[in-house]
Amino acid sequence: MAYTTGGTIEASHYNGFVASVNNLWSTGTGNRGLGQTAVSPSSRSAGDNVAAAEWADLLNKIRLLSDQYGQDGSITIDTVTNPTTGDTISALATLSADIGTLDAAQIAVVTPAPGYATAVTDTAVVSGTFTNTITQTNTLTFASANAMRYFFNAGGRVYVSWNISGGTADAKYNEWVDLANSQCGTYYIYNTTGGKSGGSGSPSANYSYGFWDLGTGTTTMFKQLADTSPYTANYIQLDASLNAAAGSSTVMTLTSTWKDDAADQTSYNKNIYNVLDQVDGNKTTTFSYQASATTYISATWGTPSWATTVNTES
Repeated sequence: MAYTTGGTIEASHYNGFVASVNNLWSTGTGNRGLGQTAVSPSSRSAGDNVAAAEWADLLNKIRLLSDQYGQDGSITIDTVTNPTTGDTISALATLSADIGTLDAAQIAVVTPAPGYATAVTDTAVVSGTFTNTITQTNTLTFASANAMRYFFNAGGRVYVSWNISGGTADAKYNEWVDLANSQCGTYYIYNTTGGKSGGSGSPSANYSYGFWDLGTGTTTMFKQLADTSPYTANYIQLDASLNAAAGSSTVMTLTSTWKDDAADQTSYNKNIYNVLDQVDGNKTTTFSYQASATTYISATWGTPSWATTVNTES
């Protein structure tokens, strides 16, 4: 019997919907799946009518997906009353379309509807004299490739920001303060997109790469140049990579580079003679992540951990 409006729901119909929902709710593959406990297939024979409890379980999981991705106004399941034992369960004409809406929402999620858990942060700080390059690299490690997928599929985000403080005020130091503290803002990496938030000026590179765009090669995510002469060649750049293809990886590596490329005093050895070329103070890159809040789903991504692997200046 075909699945038609007004018709009863057979176990074979139910199991087809279960497979589609589990691709989003349970393990899934690639940029689909949250690692939640799977909806069980019907225990009845293919041509038999589905049990009311089974149908109610499926509808409840669809509602939780809708709540997670803020789609309550876009699907009709929230207006349907769950059946109880003895009720006749009729086909819902919009069910396939509703699951399709949730599928698109999971792929495109930027901010999960319940918001974020508390940020987990690590900082890399150098406090010597900077005349050439600062390199600050952190890794974010997950317990498994599935845990990493679930984190981003649920709406988790990784972000980086910059700061300099406590140094000797002069023209060059002040311009680095402007670049790091005011211009760069914060760079966010979501599941399928990314970008700068806040900060002034226009970066020379501000790509919309998300987690699923990354691989084992180094990808430049962001670069911002200083905006005041003679320091306009100086910049801060963020690069990212994974230890395997997205979906198979367990480690994200983020590298923040502060580069003094300005030829502001070419007639001196700037390490020795020219104080204006030397920037002291605390140069900080802050690496953070926020998982989705667990109002509607459990934290199947575990607790990822930060580690600083490079923190140098020259």
